[in-house]
Amino acid sequence: MEQEPPDVLSQGDPAPALAAPADFTDWVARRLPPLEHAARQLTGDDAEAAALARELLGLVAMRWPRLRANDAEHHAPPGAAADRLLRRLFAREAADAMPQHRVRLDLDRTPPARRIGRALPTTAEDEAAALWQRGRATTRRRLLIAGAVGAVALGAAGIRALTTGRDEGPAPLPALPTGPAPLDGVDEVPAVARQLTLPVALVAKLPRELAPGDPARLPALSARPTLRALAVLDAATGGGATGPLLVLGEDGGWRRVDKLPAAAAALLSAGALAPDGTRMAVVTADELWVVEAATGRARKYDAAPQSPVVVWLGPRHLLVAADQLLDVGTGALLPVPTGARDAIAPRRAAGTDAPSTVLELLSAGDPITAPPRVRSWEFDGRYHSEGTIAVTGPGAGRLGQFLGPGFGVAGGGDLVARMCEPMGLPVRADWRPAEAVAVLDPGAARVRRLLVADADVTGGLTLLGWLDRRRVLLSCGGGSGATPGVTQRVLVWDVRDGGLALVATVASGGALSLADLDGAV
Repeated sequence: MEQEPPDVLSQGDPAPALAAPADFTDWVARRLPPLEHAARQLTGDDAEAAALARELLGLVAMRWPRLRANDAEHHAPPGAAADRLLRRLFAREAADAMPQHRVRLDLDRTPPARRIGRALPTTAEDEAAALWQRGRATTRRRLLIAGAVGAVALGAAGIRALTTGRDEGPAPLPALPTGPAPLDGVDEVPAVARQLTLPVALVAKLPRELAPGDPARLPALSARPTLRALAVLDAATGGGATGPLLVLGEDGGWRRVDKLPAAAAALLSAGALAPDGTRMAVVTADELWVVEAATGRARKYDAAPQSPVVVWLGPRHLLVAADQLLDVGTGALLPVPTGARDAIAPRRAAGTDAPSTVLELLSAGDPITAPPRVRSWEFDGRYHSEGTIAVTGPGAGRLGQFLGPGFGVAGGGDLVARMCEPMGLPVRADWRPAEAVAVLDPGAARVRRLLVADADVTGGLTLLGWLDRRRVLLSCGGGSGATPGVTQRVLVWDVRDGGLALVATVASGGALSLADLDGAV
């Protein structure tokens, strides 16, 4: 659990007021007046409104460095993440107060000036400095609202507000189904109907509905190429049939891949699309094909894949077999000490040079007495070194057999995610978790968090990659009560607080692969 830094002012030693950063001072000057105005509507009392406004701004001050980093990561205007957090905190206060009329915080409104019957700092700098100093405290009464258990719990709820990208959204959903409280660090995917009512995560250039329509009416990729593909989808029509592969370009238009054998669509892997979206790799029973998005051309390589799982170690390097790393630009096969079965595909990592490292997640029981392990390889030509660490800690015993492709995310702790069969979890009458996404810290070889699903209730779970450095993309297909025309739901899971949000719905039940996306807006 993330801990707030200790408050140096709480040690009893005298200290001058902490200077607030200039960007925080500017944000407070703009946001305090409309916040006080909304708080006055909520409380009906000037003094209470002033206290509430400063309490909420103090909570924002506690998280200002992280909010500033979020704006930088998503190229958002300064203060955008702080605005979203402030709106969410105020909405929780409004829900807790249960006013007779709706009170909404409008940060773009400039209310008329009004004197409050108490002395206040006379400048924005003094006001911001007081809030900044107050925000350093580690205990906040307001963090206990809405059943939260402490400072980190409400902080996580605030971060979840950044995922939704909306001022207000549905109340947090209870654990599904009813029964014992979920284990620490274990989250549950809700039922299909509840997935569709989750808060919405808007993702740049990715439509809310992935519904390409009739593939026969779409242009061929070779006739209308795209510099970058955002998604590739098997246009399956149901009944076990597969359709042609469809590509979503940056312009929002769908294309039909026209240069591949029909059998390629049946084995589309979640890792088929290269991280930068420039290439797509698919296999048939004994062939490997790579499609260039910028031309629509497909090239067949002599390398024989070991399984349908493909692992891009970079935008042009594809891990094929135990000793084959394919440079798709030249067709050269480079030596590599491991294969694609357990390898982790790095995401959000820059660079086009040939990789020199591979990370693997190895299953418990393979060999029979082995625990789950993290194995790392470093190699240079024919020379290589290997290091293996057993996964330890409370979550290690919950990891059964690993399944399918895994994905790593560069930066922010370099986490890895892979599906597995969960072990040792409660089985309730209406809930049998049989598949899960596990997120691990490979450096410490510890489980960070686990998301479990019951395919009959939630739909089948598929790991798609990472939205950014803290959120995992996944899809749920089918499931009890699925809506006609919405065969899959693309969700995003925040590994800091366990929050889930809805990214998109998919009309097809076929396999889906996503490139590195630009994060929530």
